Amino acid sequence: MRSCKLALPLLLLFAGGGVAHAASPTCTSPETKLSWPQTNPIWEMCWLPPSESVGGIGSGMELRKVYFKGHLVFVRAHAPMLFAEYKDGAGGDCYRDWKNENSPLLADRAVQNKLGIPVDPPAAIASCDRSHDPTMSYEICPYQLSGYPNATATCGAPFAIEDNGDHVVLTTQYRADWYMYASRWTFWNDGRIQPSFGFGNRNGTFNNVTHWHHNYWRMEFAIDDAANTVSVNGVDKTTEFSDLRNATGGPDGGPKTWEVRNPTTGNGYKLIPGTDDYLVPANQSGRGFHRVDVMATQQHDDEYADIVEPEDPWEVLGICNMEDGNLVNNESLVGTRPALYYRVAVRDSTANNWPPGCTGSNCIPQDSMICKKVGPTLMPFGPWVSTSTGNPTANVTSGDLDVSLTEGTTATDMFGLGNTGDPGSTLTYTVDTAPSSCASPGAVAWLSAAPASGSVAQGATTTITATVDATTLTAGDYSAVFCVHSNDTAHPTIEVPVSATVSPAASTDPTAVTSGDVEVSVMEGASATDTFDLGNTGAPGSTLAYTIDTAPSSCASPAAVPWLSAAPASGSVAQGATTTITATVDATTLTPGDHSALLCVHSNDPVNATIEVPVSAAVSVNDVIFENGFEVAAKARRR
Repeated sequence: MRSCKLALPLLLLFAGGGVAHAASPTCTSPETKLSWPQTNPIWEMCWLPPSESVGGIGSGMELRKVYFKGHLVFVRAHAPMLFAEYKDGAGGDCYRDWKNENSPLLADRAVQNKLGIPVDPPAAIASCDRSHDPTMSYEICPYQLSGYPNATATCGAPFAIEDNGDHVVLTTQYRADWYMYASRWTFWNDGRIQPSFGFGNRNGTFNNVTHWHHNYWRMEFAIDDAANTVSVNGVDKTTEFSDLRNATGGPDGGPKTWEVRNPTTGNGYKLIPGTDDYLVPANQSGRGFHRVDVMATQQHDDEYADIVEPEDPWEVLGICNMEDGNLVNNESLVGTRPALYYRVAVRDSTANNWPPGCTGSNCIPQDSMICKKVGPTLMPFGPWVSTSTGNPTANVTSGDLDVSLTEGTTATDMFGLGNTGDPGSTLTYTVDTAPSSCASPGAVAWLSAAPASGSVAQGATTTITATVDATTLTAGDYSAVFCVHSNDTAHPTIEVPVSATVSPAASTDPTAVTSGDVEVSVMEGASATDTFDLGNTGAPGSTLAYTIDTAPSSCASPAAVPWLSAAPASGSVAQGATTTITATVDATTLTPGDHSALLCVHSNDPVNATIEVPVSAAVSVNDVIFENGFEVAAKARRR
């Protein structure tokens, strides 16, 4: 009998991923418990709206005691740091925004502050979801939507929980004056977690200034209710660190990833950046406020943001620098519960303003009021998820690729390749090119993809970077196709169209201009001077190099003209500048009368390599007048 009593605990210990319990959270006010599905739940957690979140000025949607299949994943997940910054300090300069002011969503009554199935609208609508015009604003809920509110859909709550069959979505919205922030967490039945953040504006304030928004999620991991290990690309880290995203910095040229796991049970999560997470790298503004994408720290109670935030948001509104050194300070990660921070950001661009120095069609069109959503995927691994393999499904996101660049340069664009197939499946792929159709593949010399081969786990997305090389292309429009081949039996090849618009390279040539003819009047036996200007009206940064010689009648037949010279006879002129050339006529050997010749200005102006400057000289003779036998005057007389 004793052996039978020991066998049951051993079976429980190794069932379901090596944890001896299938736990469930206990939620206390103001927490509210979510169990999804309601029968035999896969996910359970306690949730709080922004107004109840921790931190002096809040931390948005807060999830506590998050369990997957009875295994603890997070002690807490929230977003304690949120910033706005403006290009070159224009507009509002910069803000540290508060995260505890609820703002209602437009949602079906069935999902307001509770789990339900949405019908009208089919998904909760936040300010960001409504914004599809580059300059329009739609105020607060119901965002000027015709037919709302109605009998089933109202602006009655800041929180919605939507049962979508194979996943559940938690949505909330909070505001910081004119800015409206939409926070979502999606939990899938296969264990995937997808946080998403959207950025909206209720009245258009400062939409005429290019600016950035930065959101920092903080996830307190305690997988299987114990100390966890943090790794980068599968390599364990022993001390706190900060890091940057890298679309090709992972194994086999895939994206860099960050993992948290329980070293005893083997259960863990891998954080994979979303395709759009790469669009705004750290410190894109150049102001030095946001220098990292990822931070892993030792978890401490009440250490949420980089500074201790008071309850009055105005006290810290202008503290715009995220001080990563206050969080990452060389503490050990060994045998601890880690907190993983992940930054996402968007850029709202105004017209003719980005990228720096752009003009006209080279600028990004205004998109400052268009909704932008970003966020990663957290992929489970280990015994707690199925190890069975299934069929992969290839899915290309971001649509066609459209690249604009100038002659002699290169430019990139990206698309996402995801695997939306069966749990446990792996998509293997290769990418090559075709001039017009993947049915007739062929090398396209100006187009390449990286990584050109790899694998994608189910539920994950890898970013493919397309490079257009215009070093051998002339100005014009070009098109080709990427051919994505994979082990998706239903879609073995997917075509991704690529179009490239190549503009003429900006001129670097100088342009020579002169101020006019040279006319000199001189007495016989004397010399005289006149001047003209030589300028460079060419391309910015160009330098005009010149030499000057003479010709009797045409610079096509140059020859020395003894009585004519120029100084300086050679030199250079910067763009936008002029230099004065002095022409000297020496009449010591000339007879009275009219004489003509040319100064020939030779330069590196590719259009006007030689400019003729006509020179005319009128030489006069002296008449001597005598009175009473003495010379009293000299009178010039031309002959």
